[in-house]
Amino acid sequence: MNRQNSNPLKDALTTGGRFAVTWEQVPGRATRLDQIDGLIRDAEKAAKGGRVHAVSITDNPGGSPALSAEILAVEVKKLGVEPLVHLALRDKNRIQVETILYSMAVHDIKNILVISGDYSSTEAFKGRSLPSFDLDPAHVMELVGQMNTGMEYHTGKRTLQLPPTNFFPGVGVSSFKQLEAETVCQYYKLEKKIKAGARFSISQVGYDARKMHELVLWHKYMGYNVPVMANIYVLSYGSAKAMHENRIPGAVVTRELMETLDKERQAADRGKSARLNRASRMYALARGMGYSGVHIGGFGLEYKELEQIVIRGEELASNWMDFVPEFNYPQKEGYYFFEKDEATGLNREEETGLLGKGRAPLSYRFARIFHEAFFDPRHPFFGMYQKFAAWMDKSTFRRDAFEKISHLAKTGLFNCLDCGDCALFDLAYLCPVSQCPKERRLGPCGGSFEGWCEVYPGYKKCIWVRAYDRLKAYDEEDTLGAYSVPPRDWDLWQTPSQLNFYLGRDHTAKRLGIKPPESKS
Repeated sequence: MNRQNSNPLKDALTTGGRFAVTWEQVPGRATRLDQIDGLIRDAEKAAKGGRVHAVSITDNPGGSPALSAEILAVEVKKLGVEPLVHLALRDKNRIQVETILYSMAVHDIKNILVISGDYSSTEAFKGRSLPSFDLDPAHVMELVGQMNTGMEYHTGKRTLQLPPTNFFPGVGVSSFKQLEAETVCQYYKLEKKIKAGARFSISQVGYDARKMHELVLWHKYMGYNVPVMANIYVLSYGSAKAMHENRIPGAVVTRELMETLDKERQAADRGKSARLNRASRMYALARGMGYSGVHIGGFGLEYKELEQIVIRGEELASNWMDFVPEFNYPQKEGYYFFEKDEATGLNREEETGLLGKGRAPLSYRFARIFHEAFFDPRHPFFGMYQKFAAWMDKSTFRRDAFEKISHLAKTGLFNCLDCGDCALFDLAYLCPVSQCPKERRLGPCGGSFEGWCEVYPGYKKCIWVRAYDRLKAYDEEDTLGAYSVPPRDWDLWQTPSQLNFYLGRDHTAKRLGIKPPESKS
């Protein structure tokens, strides 16, 4: 078993003056390694060429079945180059996530990129699969942190400790968002990931220099010394069209960029030299802006082309400011976290501030009043409510009757699915279990588009956008970033959530330090 401590990707990202390069590979459906010989050949070339610090292996992009990233990572490592394994949480519960991490640790696979993942596609066996989304990337950061220090677990009456692992965990961030609510909530979530232990991040695809600059400036502004990698996708017209139509959730290609690409593809080389030049200049931008590396991808991208991008990008890096105007593809009426620097076309280190006052529907106003009357621990009758809850909980008949009545009411008001570990308090009385296809309790996924849910574009707004607008009406939008919500406690499934709250069993009660009333002996 190889237990070498060297990690070229980590060294490149964390050593001053160096600049990391990863090369994205996308495995497809395969039953034999020779069916993905192109990926293996690319890994061999990357190992020999020396320009790439890690070969990045995607995990079922688009929610479609493919050969598993962690198995391919073992083969890639044998070729002499470090793998970067994507771990998409779309179809993995917490047991499987931990199991995959054990397998990677055994094979000394260190680098992981943890993402929520695209919603399941319809291309699986007999249709769309059941999505899981049991954990959030920030939860996995906590798990990895425990494993890296020697995870303890309990078996019977014994407590055992595993040997420490050596993972270098990263996360994705979708900073190319249009609305204020989308943008601010992405930064709230990134902060939670960093606090949970993320060691680096990789941006989503976008071609707006101000948004590129905004991400590294946000880290500086917030005081987070965490390496950030810019996502450089060598953009063909076909790929751009898929991104423009939001078929690759989170990636942003505007109509104006589509028009530019349409003109470029009229050339004799079908726009190939233009897109390679664009990638080289984006590399230079990333270098100049203060990114710690680049994550390069593109359909059919060859190693010699990647090498060309890197070499040319290094040559252009000293003049990176010259290319800012070429990446001026903002979204219509897009929000920026920082004020614009008119002299450079980028950003000043000064927050834009909030736009407007938000919108709080009557149903939410009523929910706030109800919350203050019954669920605020500071209420003078709160102790009485707790005693009533304890009395209800002592009888199976009373508890079941209360559960049925309360669930009926919550279903009518909030479309409750009876999870028992209620997150309504965390999300402005919007239920992430019933109203978010990915059940995101900790923060939004990266797939929203112009405020619309990735799964229901043009039909349902992202619940985090809705929650932000509700809370903003009360100047409380920052509560969405104030604390982290743990994964759902499945032991509470189909139990009365109100009793769980009053008796200190659910995550909100634990966060607030609510204890059950002392029983009289």
